[in-house]
Amino acid sequence: MDSRPDWLSVDADETVVWQGAPRVRRILPTAAVATLWIALLAAAVSIGPRAALAPVRAFPGVALVGAALLLAVPAVVAVAWAYLRTTNVAYVLTDRNCYRKSGVLSTRVSRIDLSTVQRTSLNKDVWGSLFDYGTLSISTAGSDGVDLRLTDLDDPDPVRAEMQRLIDTSRSHGVGAAATTPIDESTADTLLADFRALRESAARVERAVSDR
Repeated sequence: MDSRPDWLSVDADETVVWQGAPRVRRILPTAAVATLWIALLAAAVSIGPRAALAPVRAFPGVALVGAALLLAVPAVVAVAWAYLRTTNVAYVLTDRNCYRKSGVLSTRVSRIDLSTVQRTSLNKDVWGSLFDYGTLSISTAGSDGVDLRLTDLDDPDPVRAEMQRLIDTSRSHGVGAAATTPIDESTADTLLADFRALRESAARVERAVSDR
């Protein structure tokens, strides 16, 4: 799979391995609270006029309906905002890096070089273990905490396994490249000349010390 999203800018030889996003179902608690709140407001509007005093009954529920609508707006906005925040998050794993895109009003892209990753951890709560979702945390070398989180992933175990494979591959290539990179003839001659100059300088210093 090598289809690249519009927000992602990668090198020409960098291959997209996996793409994902948080579960939209993560907004269900917010939606449930908002639904309960709106239901309570509707009940208040329905019962209110019958329970109100005579002066209030002169206004056939208009005041209560208006107040209920105003109080319901924050709940609707909270659900809409939670939905937008969730659907505007995306994850991409390539053979070199892991990316996280977020933001509703503006776009922010975070990147982790796989060769610098020190450890990964997968966290599943009770519901995550039951329905197979969790949060994958990534920490880099020299970091005191978590550098990047892929939250609320469905079926996260294969993602972590693939990421770990790419991390191991990236490390081995880095070590191999450093160990087997050939030195051309001109560079070797330069290094040899520098070594000879250093040795001659050391010999002169040693002679000067012994003559004192």
